[in-house]
Amino acid sequence: MKKQMKHLMIALAGLSVAPMVFAQTAPGTGKVTFNGELYDETCVINAGDEDKTVTLPTLSTQSLATAGQVRGSKMFDISVSQCPASLSTVAAHFETTNMNPNTRNAINQAATSPAGNVEVQLLDGDGETPILLGSTGTFVPVASDGTATMSYGGQYYATDKTTAGNVTAVVRYTLAYQ
Repeated sequence: MKKQMKHLMIALAGLSVAPMVFAQTAPGTGKVTFNGELYDETCVINAGDEDKTVTLPTLSTQSLATAGQVRGSKMFDISVSQCPASLSTVAAHFETTNMNPNTRNAINQAATSPAGNVEVQLLDGDGETPILLGSTGTFVPVASDGTATMSYGGQYYATDKTTAGNVTAVVRYTLAYQ
């Protein structure tokens, strides 16, 4: 019996090593797992907040003379109502197809006389923290009456010494929930 037990222990030891070999990944490889959730309920974006126009202040190019400088912020609100009781927080998730992949800001798309070396950077509700495009702003609580107001902003962002002209940038948003 001792001899049989010894063979069994050796066999089990061999089995416990085998899965470790298969679990190893080849050098230079990896994986990305995406997880998410979709709700069938949503809040209603209040009239006038579905498509917003935010006019940034007119500034001198001298105030945006070097890469990374920001100026001319302007805040705006997005309000929602009729949120189902099952939703406790809401935020805007911002995206665009005209994004600078290095800064994740919105590229100037002005059709006539575009200003040079300037983008529009989104701001979170505190008016200071940048929101990178492809990201979600700070979640705000939904009130007991099913309403919420989210505050965000935009500002000029210099990619180099700016040149005079028009600035137009468009971003889309989708409501996100926690």
